Amino acid sequence: MNADLIGQLASAGAAAHDAIGEDEAVWSAWTLDLPVLVPAALLALFYARGLRRWEVRHRPHQWWKTTCYYAGLLTGVLSVVSPIDRLGEHHFFMHMVQHELIMIVAIPLILLGAPTTPILRGMPRWLRIDVVGAFAGEPAVRWVWRGLTQPLVALAISQGVIVAWHLFPGWYNQAVEHDSIHYLQHFSFAFGSLLFWWNIIDPAPLKAPMGYLLRIVYVLAGTTAQSAIAAMITLADQPLYDVYVTARPIFDMSPLSDQELGGLVMWVPGQMIHLGVMGALFGVWALKSEQRQREIEQRELEEQAVAL
Repeated sequence: MNADLIGQLASAGAAAHDAIGEDEAVWSAWTLDLPVLVPAALLALFYARGLRRWEVRHRPHQWWKTTCYYAGLLTGVLSVVSPIDRLGEHHFFMHMVQHELIMIVAIPLILLGAPTTPILRGMPRWLRIDVVGAFAGEPAVRWVWRGLTQPLVALAISQGVIVAWHLFPGWYNQAVEHDSIHYLQHFSFAFGSLLFWWNIIDPAPLKAPMGYLLRIVYVLAGTTAQSAIAAMITLADQPLYDVYVTARPIFDMSPLSDQELGGLVMWVPGQMIHLGVMGALFGVWALKSEQRQREIEQRELEEQAVAL
C-alpha cells in the first residue's frame, strides 16, 4: 500500500471523525460504532452459546479462559466506543492509548480465551458449515493462513504495520481525519497483533509452532522493534503529525509534549507487558521441564523395580 492508495481511500470516505465539541463534556463523548458493536455482540453471543452446547468436552475449558475472552472483547469495544476514541482526535497520546489497548490487551486476552471451539459451536449451522467451513476448507485459504502465521512472517507483518502507520508520511494524519482510513488502521493493528500473539499463546485446540524458549526470543524481537519506533517518536524534536498541531487540545499540553507522552505510552506499557510475558513463558518452560524430568525419573524407578 502506498501514499496514493491511502489518498484514494481517504477520498472514498471523506467524513472525518467526530471531535469533542467545546461545550461537550468529555465523559459523555461515547460513540455508537455499529461496525464494531454488532460483530462484537455476535462474537459474545456465539461464545456463550457454544459453551452451553459443548456438553461433552474432550479437553478442559477453565473459567479463567471465559473471563479472559470477555475481558478482551470488552476492552476492544471500549477502546473504540468510549471517549478514548474521540479524545484521539485531539491528542496523539490518547490515540496511542487506544491502539495499545487493542494490540497488547484485547487481542491476547481474546486468544487466551481459546475462542475457536466455543464460537464455532455457537454459530448457526448454516454459518458454521456453509460459510466458515466452506471458506476454511479451501486449500488456498489454508495455505495463505499457514504462511501468514509462520513466526517470521507474523513478526514482520505485526511490526511492519506499526512502522507504516507511524512513520510513513501522511498515513497517520489520514487515519485521524477519515473514518475509512481509521477503520483500516485499526483492522491492520488488530490483525497484526493477532498474528503476533498467535505464535505466543496456545489458543486451544490450536498450538503455537515454537517451543517456550523460542517464544521468549520472539517476544524480545517484537518488543525491541516496537521500542525503537516508540523511542523515535518520543525523542523527536518536532511534531511528526500535522493533524495534532492544528487540533484543539482538550488537555493543557503542547503538540510536542502530547507526542512525547504518546511515545511513552507506546514504549513503557508495551515493554512491561512483554517483559511479563517473557517471564511467564520462562516459568511455564521451567515447570514443564521439571515435570518431564520427574516423569523420566519415575519411569526409571519403575523399570528398576521390574528388574528386581
